[in-house]
Amino acid sequence: MMSIRSTAKALIVRDGQLLLNRCSYPDGRIYYDLPGGGQHPFESLEDALRREIREETGYFATVQRMVAISEEINTDPALRATYPEYCHRILHIFLAELSRSEKEIPTEKDLGMDTSVWIPLEKVHELPEINPSYIQSSLQTILSASAPIWFGTEYRDRI
Repeated sequence: MMSIRSTAKALIVRDGQLLLNRCSYPDGRIYYDLPGGGQHPFESLEDALRREIREETGYFATVQRMVAISEEINTDPALRATYPEYCHRILHIFLAELSRSEKEIPTEKDLGMDTSVWIPLEKVHELPEINPSYIQSSLQTILSASAPIWFGTEYRDRI
């Protein structure tokens, strides 16, 4: 049975740098993803985001406000059959900040995740790929908007 996955992702900016998860596809190509992940049943989006940030990066964070929302639908039939829970998701993007500067050892990495890295804001547009894709072209708009931005639906052929 297919379900729509509710996902909370974080934009965490510190000292002019954005925290991203560095990941690699099975063929070795590098991409970057926002920290965060799926919401568990009966878990608030904010609780899910704090948990996912801690699991993936080792940092503790506080959620400030929602800044964007979008939808991803996977079009690949093989991926839909293999990973049905990841092939249709709603991404809730929040601005968050670290609640303490020290970090713990991450306890759970996402599929393909290597490590978490701080990227200077002015270098984000130079990265090979960021998920969700609109982060690369719209980061400054997202960070300065006074209300959450709807980025629509992105149809993808990979997870």
